[in-house]
Amino acid sequence: MEPFISQLLKTHQDRKRFPSNEALDSWLQQILSFLFPEFHERENCSKESLLDAWFLGQKDLEKLVRFENEEGAVQAVTAFYRSLPRIYEKLQLDAQAIERGDPAATGLSEVIRTYPGFYAISVYRLAHGIFNLGYPKIARLLTELAHGKTGIDIHPGAQIGDRFFIDHGTGIVIGETTVIGNDVKIYQGVTLG
Repeated sequence: MEPFISQLLKTHQDRKRFPSNEALDSWLQQILSFLFPEFHERENCSKESLLDAWFLGQKDLEKLVRFENEEGAVQAVTAFYRSLPRIYEKLQLDAQAIERGDPAATGLSEVIRTYPGFYAISVYRLAHGIFNLGYPKIARLLTELAHGKTGIDIHPGAQIGDRFFIDHGTGIVIGETTVIGNDVKIYQGVTLG
């Protein structure tokens, strides 16, 4: 038993550590709550509370990306948060496309809060931003969280255009080399890339 434990100890010491799924999921829920009121329980929202969430999110993301690469973490997180308005704009377009494209949708709030396709797209767009800043492993860990919750597997390196709609998304796989244009709707069981 002793040689096996020694072997495991060496393996644990030699391997690069990554943040826990709980820490990643906590940041993910935090950023979704920041972007969409549908994801939080705050009764009153103020400019100060949003600014606090902004700075807390930056600090938390910085801790997460440092696991993958210490160098440039502050600059990468700053760049990611500067890109949030564009990511948010894309997510709004995605939610509107889903609302327009699904006759069962009763409004944007329902799409944002209850549609697994929108959740997977949201996580993808956030992870894609992190992926493009040179943190592919952290980005992949984030999309795996969405995959576990939705059954939709989108690689953060895929390129997806505006107004993307995933309907009944279980079993969808979108690989790293996939390029999807604007105004695309896909259904369950599709594999791309």
